[in-house]
Amino acid sequence: MTHDLTEMDAFLKEFGLTLKTTRKQMGLSQVTAAQNMKIDYRHYQNIEGGKINLRLDTLMKLVKFYNLVNKNDAPFNFDAFLQLINGSSSGSDHHNNWDALYDHFVQGGHAGYLVVRCDGKTVVKANERLFGSLGVGSQRDLVSQHLAQLINDEGLRRVEDFCRGYQPDEVSSPFIVSFKTQPPAYPIPMMAVLKVKKENSNGEDLLHCIFFDRKTLEEEGHRLADILSGYKQFMELYPQLKAV
Repeated sequence: MTHDLTEMDAFLKEFGLTLKTTRKQMGLSQVTAAQNMKIDYRHYQNIEGGKINLRLDTLMKLVKFYNLVNKNDAPFNFDAFLQLINGSSSGSDHHNNWDALYDHFVQGGHAGYLVVRCDGKTVVKANERLFGSLGVGSQRDLVSQHLAQLINDEGLRRVEDFCRGYQPDEVSSPFIVSFKTQPPAYPIPMMAVLKVKKENSNGEDLLHCIFFDRKTLEEEGHRLADILSGYKQFMELYPQLKAV
């Protein structure tokens, strides 16, 4: 049995994160929210955790309760979710191709890149594109920092989840990460893709991360759509990542 996420799995996980964020903004506990919607508490927990598929009536109950359709600033695109349920999404048939992503985007200087220890989440390496985007002087300013100092809590949870359950040669589904900046300013959102590699010298597991900013997503989106499965659905979920 593998832990590869299908497109539906990825959408359910994103939907659960949206429910959690919106519920907290409303000041509600999981128990209170479940009671108000007349949904079993344990069932609701699993929905927020992205661990269970949804009946259409439950889905519509959640959407109505949290007013997700009418929230123009919501990070979750409900129309894209419905397209997936109806089987009408136009995702790429290609498998994730890490080497193609690395060779073109990292080696070509189009994407940020971090290498992080799976155990401890400290930075081992960063490329110039990333530390330049974050407003730090050099790679030395990032090396040995904990990942929590660089990215938001939600992004960190996604990284930790991947490190706990990855399979050999598995490439993560794309997800959004917000970087903290130096000096402190507005967070910088980017698309992240991960892969764990075992170092031959000492057998240590290192997490390799590629980050795509708005400019790259706009200029190189056609290439990403060809080599990264789930890319088109990701961009439908996060229209705020389109270049402005």
